[in-house]
Amino acid sequence: MLLSLGFHVLLLVALVWIATGERHGTGAAPDRPIGIAMVHRLPDRDEYAEVTAPTEQSESTAASSAAAASAPPADLSPPIDLEGILSAMQSTPAPKSGSGLAGDNELDGDALGGGAGDSANTPIGQTASASVFGVSGSGNRFVYVFDRSDSMNGFGKLPLRSAKRELIRSLNSLSSQQQFQIIFYNDNVKPFQIAGSPMSMVAGESANLTRAQHYVESIRAFGGTEHKGALLMALRMSPDVIFFLTDAHIPRMSAIELNVIQDRAQRNGTTIHAIEFGSMPAAAPDSFLRELAAMNNGQYQYIDVHRLAETQ
Repeated sequence: MLLSLGFHVLLLVALVWIATGERHGTGAAPDRPIGIAMVHRLPDRDEYAEVTAPTEQSESTAASSAAAASAPPADLSPPIDLEGILSAMQSTPAPKSGSGLAGDNELDGDALGGGAGDSANTPIGQTASASVFGVSGSGNRFVYVFDRSDSMNGFGKLPLRSAKRELIRSLNSLSSQQQFQIIFYNDNVKPFQIAGSPMSMVAGESANLTRAQHYVESIRAFGGTEHKGALLMALRMSPDVIFFLTDAHIPRMSAIELNVIQDRAQRNGTTIHAIEFGSMPAAAPDSFLRELAAMNNGQYQYIDVHRLAETQ
């Protein structure tokens, strides 16, 4: 009896010691955070961003850190009421235009009426030419649709700087007889608008051109790319010519989207010229920009950004 009792006491003590003793091996290894590297491929570089699995210490600040990292530049305007803008532009008179190519355009005498900054002494019905990177169009109503997505920051922001410089040069070639509008876009649109006036075509008067130049200079590039909305907004103003500039042949516009653009351009008599920036010596054979220009009586121009550096 005593031997049995002693044996059980020793067994109980051994179990307690095993249960409370220090553990060894991988079971005591501390947890370590797991990292995932994400890459954003741009034409001239790869940008890496580390995404770390949240720990107990980081979970409380994860939401605020993510919000700060995705915050757009300070120049981002509040969301635009596109429905209201497009509705307000319903009254914009449509020109009777030709091909939109230089020397081949005829406008109705009312084509200049109603735009912000119009002058009562402005001659009506006189056409002029404007050009962007060698692509020329003729008329009285010009809309510049320029890409401002993050890829335009490539090559030390050379594409964006060159596009802005050429746009300002083209604007300064206009006179008060012409009207213009500027639409910068990424995955949203940012049209030029004079304070206190509805968003519309603007007369090419000196004061308006100065305001437009300040607006162009303030533009920063960020975000993704959505072509269709910017082109539809431009077409809603019934221009004679649209100069469309982007470095993003991807994402492509679908065949349905291209047909919608073509239908509206034909109804307005609008010519669409396409200028594409790229990092290769020649354009991709399947670039939708070439097709867009051909479908809308326009010219297509491909520009190797390395040549921009040589020009600059």
